[in-house]
Amino acid sequence: MGKGRPVPPLRVFLSYSHQDDELCEQFLKHLSELKRQRLIEPWHDRRITPGAEWAGAIDAHLEAADIIILLVSADFLASDYCNDVEMKRALERSQSGGARVVPVILRPCDWEASRFAGFQALPKGGKPVVDWPTADHGFTDTVKGLRRLIAELCGSAPVVAKVLETVVRRHPWRWACGAVFAAGVIALVILLASAQRYLNQGTDLLNTGQYAAARPLLARAKSLNPLSRAVGCAWQAVELDASHVDERQIEDANREFPKCPYLLMLRGDRKYMRDDLAGALDDYQEAAKSEPKLAEAHFNLGIVLDRQGKPDSALPEYRTAVQLSPGIPRYHQNLADAYFRAEAYDNAIEEYGYMGEFPLAALELAKIYCLQNKLEEAQGREEDAARWLKDPAVQRVEEQNQNGWLFEVGPLNAVRLGPLVEKQCYADLELALTRFLAGDEGIASVVRAAFEKCSSRKTELKEILTWELHKLGSQNAKVSERADKFAEWFLGVRPDLK
Repeated sequence: MGKGRPVPPLRVFLSYSHQDDELCEQFLKHLSELKRQRLIEPWHDRRITPGAEWAGAIDAHLEAADIIILLVSADFLASDYCNDVEMKRALERSQSGGARVVPVILRPCDWEASRFAGFQALPKGGKPVVDWPTADHGFTDTVKGLRRLIAELCGSAPVVAKVLETVVRRHPWRWACGAVFAAGVIALVILLASAQRYLNQGTDLLNTGQYAAARPLLARAKSLNPLSRAVGCAWQAVELDASHVDERQIEDANREFPKCPYLLMLRGDRKYMRDDLAGALDDYQEAAKSEPKLAEAHFNLGIVLDRQGKPDSALPEYRTAVQLSPGIPRYHQNLADAYFRAEAYDNAIEEYGYMGEFPLAALELAKIYCLQNKLEEAQGREEDAARWLKDPAVQRVEEQNQNGWLFEVGPLNAVRLGPLVEKQCYADLELALTRFLAGDEGIASVVRAAFEKCSSRKTELKEILTWELHKLGSQNAKVSERADKFAEWFLGVRPDLK
């Protein structure tokens, strides 16, 4: 927004607590006239389509928004995700001039002491919506305030409209053709601007690897400007990705659109899948050079470098991916893991903290706390993970994660846990282990129940825990004796054989 006036419709992102669903729905109804007049395009997380990556979709729309509306209540202030992820990024975008932040006070709460207290709140005077004669009165005042903001951001053209009106009245025939021509030019400019906007929104999603989510946006861009090479490059990429074509067809597309970063990414992906790591590395590097905002290229470079046994080189690539697209869980996950392996624990703790209700991040964070002998903090994070894995919303995300959870079980070996039930068993075992390290020996039934629940993966779960205990005992002498006892009692591993 700092690079000139935005053109309606403005993208509006709604950040709210799901405890305020009913009020949010009422507010959306009051926004319908602004939407119908093509002044705004509101978006909230209920619009995420089934199968889409929810965190990635939220982050992409938050990054693209012109106006970010915070629907404020006590539940909003209590939400870690609203405060630590959405609001944090909203304030950063406001400070950089990229978006305007508008708090809308739904219900009475202590918002005047919050980080956004300095912004002008709606309705008038920050009076909560529910404290007006009716909520409709409060939302009506809020919409009037938004209309004023839209006029401020986009400007208006009353003088130009008056001049055109006078000209047409005095010289109707002379200016009729000119008016038609001007209308055609304006229509073409609007058409191309709309195509560019859809292209920008689509490539923002491609830059974080969200090809399926980008497809409808790029389809609109292609219908509005079918001759654009940039649109053609991006559209070809989403078409080929959806079709799961072979390398020959991807090579043909790369010849048609040389240096297209998204086609280079697809070619790199195919090489990676057949273990051509050097070839994949070259394609990802070329893609990152071709498109400076392509966070997915840096993320994939980190993965390849990790596979090649170059963790020191992988870490800066993960860091770049996070810097380009902050808030995407898998980017923060891999960066945090890289910091963990490098024993940069403070950095790892910070990155895991950005991930919200992400069970694996909480479990990895608990491991760091165990290494630091902060067993109470570790137990708290493991309890969080176990609770989240029972939440239907988190379960849906985990079930869509086809890669599963990967754990080292030795210098060169790893075990992957895929189904939700295996992740639940692992979380229960981790919590039992931490309780045991803290002196609670009444965990036998918990351990037994977890192994019985996942009897088909009992051997693999034991391998994960054994390797973890081996590292824990070698790095934290304060718990080494308890770690050896857990291994012997519950895993059947003698300390001298771990």
